[in-house]
Amino acid sequence: MNQYLLDKDAFSSGQVGSKIWLCEELEKLGWSSQLTYIYAGWYAITAFLLLSRGKFQVDKIRSLDIDPSCEAVADMINENWVWQDWKFKAFTQDCNNYEGQYGDLIINTSTEHFTSTEWFDRIPNGTRVILQGNNMPHEDHIIHTTSLEEFSKQYPLSSYAYQGEKQFSYPSWSFTRYMIVGIK
Repeated sequence: MNQYLLDKDAFSSGQVGSKIWLCEELEKLGWSSQLTYIYAGWYAITAFLLLSRGKFQVDKIRSLDIDPSCEAVADMINENWVWQDWKFKAFTQDCNNYEGQYGDLIINTSTEHFTSTEWFDRIPNGTRVILQGNNMPHEDHIIHTTSLEEFSKQYPLSSYAYQGEKQFSYPSWSFTRYMIVGIK
């Protein structure tokens, strides 16, 4: 019997495609990281892709999510790296209240799920960030963005290494994902 009840949307083409896009753009930059934090990491598919692709040099990844059911699933999916001196580890944490150590890279692919930008405001200036959002109407999406320009204004960076959008078109609906990469 399966001890985990998974939300299969975490593995949808839009979710996985967005995270692969993030990996591809990050790999082009040639960045490395001693400590990467993934905010609202859910099941840590982003971490799994970054680590399994092996093209982004990172010492440790920490995935934070407010939902306590995500921690065990994220650790299970990334178990190959959990036992390796915690190269990966998930934690239950509200990113809006996070007061721990900040990494040298913060990734948030779920900006539309936050009720405010408090999590972003707490990130120290000079920190590298990768942020994604979208224009998909959904009951769980609180912050709505309608363009890349609007998304960039909502999360202003001091410098940009990448800004782009990716269209996801399905037979009966579509949405656009926005991504900005740079230094806060």
